[in-house]
Amino acid sequence: MQLSWQPGFSLSRKPFRRSRAPRPIATPVAGQQQFEFIVEHPVGDHEASSFEQSGLHTGSDSCYDGFSVANRAEPHHVHHSTNRRSLSPGSHSGHRALPVEDIDSSTDVVSGELPVTDNFGLPDLPTDLPTIDEITERRPFSSGSEDESTYVHPCSPSTNTQLQQCDEAILNLDFFQESTPFSMSVSPGILYRDLFQRFQPALERYNEEFCRIPLTTDLEMNPFRYRANLDPEPMFLVHSVMALAAHHVESTSTQTHRHAALQLLRKGINAYGSFEYGHSILDAIILLFSLDETQSALGHWRTHLLGAYGLFEACGGIEKWVTSARTQVQIGMLLWWDAITSLANREDCVFPHAYFEALLSKYTGKEWDFFGLCGCPLNLVKVVMRLARLSAEKRRSSFMQYIIFDTPVVSEIEQSLESWHHVSPPAAFQDEESMQKDLDNMHCSEAWRNGLLLYLYRVFRWEPGCRVPMHVIYRARVIKDHVVACREEHMISRQALLPLFFAACELQDPSSRKQILKLCSTWNDRTRYYMFGTTIPLLQEVWAEQSAKGFENVWWGQIIDKQHMLDGDSPLQMRLCFG
Repeated sequence: MQLSWQPGFSLSRKPFRRSRAPRPIATPVAGQQQFEFIVEHPVGDHEASSFEQSGLHTGSDSCYDGFSVANRAEPHHVHHSTNRRSLSPGSHSGHRALPVEDIDSSTDVVSGELPVTDNFGLPDLPTDLPTIDEITERRPFSSGSEDESTYVHPCSPSTNTQLQQCDEAILNLDFFQESTPFSMSVSPGILYRDLFQRFQPALERYNEEFCRIPLTTDLEMNPFRYRANLDPEPMFLVHSVMALAAHHVESTSTQTHRHAALQLLRKGINAYGSFEYGHSILDAIILLFSLDETQSALGHWRTHLLGAYGLFEACGGIEKWVTSARTQVQIGMLLWWDAITSLANREDCVFPHAYFEALLSKYTGKEWDFFGLCGCPLNLVKVVMRLARLSAEKRRSSFMQYIIFDTPVVSEIEQSLESWHHVSPPAAFQDEESMQKDLDNMHCSEAWRNGLLLYLYRVFRWEPGCRVPMHVIYRARVIKDHVVACREEHMISRQALLPLFFAACELQDPSSRKQILKLCSTWNDRTRYYMFGTTIPLLQEVWAEQSAKGFENVWWGQIIDKQHMLDGDSPLQMRLCFG
């Protein structure tokens, strides 16, 4: 990136500072100068595609197993002008973030410096301040041609001398955005020691509010919580948290942080193989997975899961990782995502079943539990893990003429689900709030139990063209009633999205369908996880197919398989995740 304040500048020669008369719209203060900054991305040798920010993000970037990051910024010239607006949390400032190009190890991203345009409630200071190197040297960055040893970090001690030499030059900088000029004074000095210090208010707010959103209840060992316990702080983790926090406050810097996190995480996986550093890598993978869920239910989920699986295997295997509560909850979250994705898409899991067995051998339910993590009790989680693998086998057998699927196993699982029921703990009746909480847990658990029974029928029992038995439709209505019965303010019922999806595909009653769509829309707006919103057009497609071809001839599996065929040529295939 090059910055120039010379009128009629040319890229063929090094820009220099030249005195100029004050602009008539601003009255300069004595001893101050004004400069006009032009931000420019020089055109590279390769063709770059434009960086899109769409409502349904599919998470196509990947940093695992040699996958390259696909999103690149299209070279362009941007003339910014800025008015002094508040960037308070939750407000949409309209501040446009500069796209981040694919940057190698000689650029600012790797050294921990990234231009970020939103400050999440920091004091009213411009967030696009140029670095001292950019002010004094004005040398262009050329990928692969600049010696890293000569790069002076803008926060290094040697920068203090440069700061003192530039006091007069930065006393009154004229910044630009949205064609509204203004003048402001910036006192010289190093504002932030590192990115962690700069983003600390946003990180604190993330820990107080945003990290609890994906969970059923706030756990003592929350896998989404940001933990600053490494020195130096891994920048890929900071950018991962900032990307998720930026989404929740509707900041335009979400994709900028996400891109930087993926770039740095790819380098971190290759550079650090220690077990302790692996904790932070797992944290970043979980945060990036959750960030993709905020964009859409359709994404490249297996790339995240394969990256985590490779890390486990490279650092001693699962037996080494289940020794602490912190890694146990990380593994539990990843195993749940893996099973839910496999269940809906009827494909093989990434993690072997031995991982789940190893986790159960150390599972105590004290610092974390599966219901608090995903809204499904442990006994039903075991069923989910088994069904995810059986459904993949069933789908494979349907393409092979002489393979008979083992139905007695399915009958055994069905009987266990029929006999299972929620058991209230003794503390559930000590006061009204405890009683209400226990009833919410019961309704969510029952939604999962009936949803798994619906799944058993459609995947293992149903034949195309056969009439759906009334007891199956009854279970669908029961699921909807259990979900609606949960208290709205706690939104525990949102954890039952997948059972509700199964139920919605069985119900033809217009009132029930309308109520289910309203629930998905409410969860989408209140949680800001747009996987709930993605469910709405998917259900509408199922209903349209049923109306056109007959209710007995269409089920949800056909619609999901159609999504797979639309992305059949992609090396990173898109899949649906409802958990």
